[in-house]
Amino acid sequence: MIRPVALLISETPALTTLKATPVLHEADSAGTLRLQVAQPGAIKKPYQLAIRLSEVNGSGTVLYEQTQIPVWQQGTTDITVNFPKVKPWHFDFPNLYRLEVTVLDGKKAVDKQHADIGFRNFRLQDGKIWLNGEAVKLMGVEWTAGSNPQYGFAEPAAEIIRHAQLMKDVNAIFTRVHFQQDDVFYDFCNRNGILVQEEVPLWGGETPANDTIRRIATAQVQTMIQQHYNHPSIVSWGMGNELQGRLPAMQQMIAGLVATARSLDSTRMIDYVSNTVAHSFYNHPAFVPDAAALGDAILMNEYGGSWWSIPTGSLGSYLDSVHATYPDKVMMISEFGLCEPNFKGGDPRRITDLIYHMAVYESKPYIEAAIYFDLTDYRTHYPGTTDEPKYRRRIHGVYDMYGQPKPSMKVLRELSSPLEVQQVHRWKKGMLTVQLFGSMGLPQHRCTGYTVQVGGTLAEAMNAVPVTIPTTMPGKQVFVEVKDHGQPQSVVIVRRPSGQLVSVWPGE
Repeated sequence: MIRPVALLISETPALTTLKATPVLHEADSAGTLRLQVAQPGAIKKPYQLAIRLSEVNGSGTVLYEQTQIPVWQQGTTDITVNFPKVKPWHFDFPNLYRLEVTVLDGKKAVDKQHADIGFRNFRLQDGKIWLNGEAVKLMGVEWTAGSNPQYGFAEPAAEIIRHAQLMKDVNAIFTRVHFQQDDVFYDFCNRNGILVQEEVPLWGGETPANDTIRRIATAQVQTMIQQHYNHPSIVSWGMGNELQGRLPAMQQMIAGLVATARSLDSTRMIDYVSNTVAHSFYNHPAFVPDAAALGDAILMNEYGGSWWSIPTGSLGSYLDSVHATYPDKVMMISEFGLCEPNFKGGDPRRITDLIYHMAVYESKPYIEAAIYFDLTDYRTHYPGTTDEPKYRRRIHGVYDMYGQPKPSMKVLRELSSPLEVQQVHRWKKGMLTVQLFGSMGLPQHRCTGYTVQVGGTLAEAMNAVPVTIPTTMPGKQVFVEVKDHGQPQSVVIVRRPSGQLVSVWPGE
């Protein structure tokens, strides 16, 4: 066993399912909570359900507390509760509510389940990603769990949280996981504002599309969605990664998995991550759509100049061809990065590769999200890895296997900042004016509640009094006045509303 196991003991009846679907009404921040509760066996006598919803962060205010006798149909009851006002869940303001459902036999509690939920709307529309009514562009990084040799896949909770925090340290607001993670990971993302695509571990071109794989993958899709449905951080379900997505049998299997996922969850994005989407385009005489088109968005793993042998200067035209082939689909870069030792050049080349690819992506208005691969170097037995020391690995990260940063870590952090510091002016005696812009690249979203700290050195800036930045929209310029520290040079620190470090200017 690689994860903690708990034995849950309850009296009867015991709930088997607590499925919560919070709906945010964007116009007035009202909320609707739809509950589906299930229990096994026949209902022998009426039981009551005590339902309670309270704030997790903030004042702990109780929004709802009521006991009712449910109406059961084939062991399931549906309950809808409306709220005149809720605090939306957002990656900068991850407001959570604790839902508790208790089964009462008279006044005696015989079973209880709970979930932390969030009211948020995530949808794809008009070629864009929308979060709570705002068009946003997302930037993030993926972590390949199980790579620290001290733990392997049996990582304790503290190690999982440590790596999730490293993701926040490079400004990740979006990630994907190639296989299921412990609830500790999703709880962190719930509480700290990281949007997640969770995927079944269906991975690699060697994977056959036979009945055995289809049966196992279908069961994994069902289990994944049933277990993790209530996490607000999860906005998408992935049906596999880098399969032979142009073969008819594989396309048929992926289509079946997509249909299964849609039948279980109509509220989230469903997709398949492809590394073959650029193998053929709409104007080819024998064109057949890639399996990526079976999902709600085109998710493309892109390694131009390394795994993908093309001149780096042609990358933009290839992306344009993908977009022209699937013009009605939101397009996301689901992986990019540089893998050693297969590709030489070390971290300096990783930095060059990162800067170049980000510049190309940000020049394409149709690219709505990008995920850097990888957070850390990772252990693997996958074919084609030429590094074979004691711990066979792919050197793919901005941190090493133990979570120690490389120089590329700070480059990724700065490129992933939603605010750009451009200059510090001395226009008024005794004051400094910091000039900032909202990012026009990746990420791209409204910035509210961010702060700056300014000092003559990094240490002074870290200890300076924070000053709130006015709400800043993408591409818009703002000025913030702070007290002059009296030194010729300035260091500016930008932080999120949570206090998380966003950017250091002009660099550390």
